[in-house]
Amino acid sequence: MGLAEKRLAESIKTEKLPAFEQKLYEHSGYNITVDIDWATFTAYDEYPLSRLDIVFDDIESFVKKICSDEIGKEALKESMSIIKLTNTDDSNEVKMELKDSTLFLNFQLAGSTFSSFTDSQIASYVEGKL
Repeated sequence: MGLAEKRLAESIKTEKLPAFEQKLYEHSGYNITVDIDWATFTAYDEYPLSRLDIVFDDIESFVKKICSDEIGKEALKESMSIIKLTNTDDSNEVKMELKDSTLFLNFQLAGSTFSSFTDSQIASYVEGKL
C-alpha cells in the first residue's frame, strides 16, 4: 500500500464511514457496524477504495428497502448488527452470507474487474433470511 492508498483509506475511515453508518442508523433505527477489511481494499491500488462509494450506496439503499416499515426494521435488527466488507481478486470468492448477526459481503473490486452486488440483490438475499 502506497501513500495514496493510505491517505484515501484514512479519509474513508474518519470521514465517509462514520457518515455512512449514521445514514444506516437513520434508515434502520439502530446501530449497524460496518467492518471493512482494510488490508483487502489496499492490497492492490486505489481502485477498490474508490469503488467503496458505490458499495456504500448499494448497502444504504438495501437497508432503506428492508426498513421501509416497522416489520422490516424489527426483522433486520433481530438478524443483523454488522456488515463485513471484504475485497478479493478471486471471482470465486465473491459472495454474500448472513450468519451470526453479520452480513458478509465479498466483492471483487481490484484491477479492471468489478463484481459487486446491487441493492436489489442484497435486499432479496437478506429478506429471504429474515
